[in-house]
Amino acid sequence: MSQVAIIAGAGAGAGAGTDTAAEAARALAADGLDVALLDADASAGAATAAQVESLGRRAMTVRTDWTDTASAGAAIEQVCAHLGDPSVLLSVVPAAGPGQLPALSPQQWTDTTAVPLRAVFLACQAVLDPMARNGGGRLITIADTAGAETENATVRSALEGLTRTLALELAPLGITAHLLTASRPVDQLGTRAGRMPTAAEFSRQAARTVTMLTGATADSLSGQALRVGAL
Repeated sequence: MSQVAIIAGAGAGAGAGTDTAAEAARALAADGLDVALLDADASAGAATAAQVESLGRRAMTVRTDWTDTASAGAAIEQVCAHLGDPSVLLSVVPAAGPGQLPALSPQQWTDTTAVPLRAVFLACQAVLDPMARNGGGRLITIADTAGAETENATVRSALEGLTRTLALELAPLGITAHLLTASRPVDQLGTRAGRMPTAAEFSRQAARTVTMLTGATADSLSGQALRVGAL
């Protein structure tokens, strides 16, 4: 039976051509995985699902509220019933800077910080049982700042801590965890140089990194926070 990848937050990218989730879905399908696209707007993943199927893999879309425990659990059950137990969970999290803290309302803070963190937590929690049945798996989170002028450092830092905690606690189950974020290149002296990757560059490079982390050569890696920079 083929492996199954779940992409959570599949509508969170920057457009059909450069969308991070879509790039990753196509890359995973090219590697032979079936793909489920789970997003609050089920229609957001329809075009990507069609592209996955054109590569000879199975695909499905499920409307999912990742901030709601019942919705997350029901969506995972649908995927398991139609495609099989997942071996990969890719969570794509909008991580744009919310603006300066003194100017934020409590609701803006919640929407840009607490909501995405809760969504990642619930997504990871929902796939643990089926991954354990499957003998292990990969939890990969992308803090997607494609097209944004600033990064939400609070979200990134929290995701780094969550990733390391997941890596430690889930190692006995054969489940690894990683985080991908955008970064400027670093020169030989360790100084940040150049520019941030464009949305298209980040999407392509993140997708390639995802396929590396889901491959057999990455079995011994876990808890990594990887920076994807412009070339």
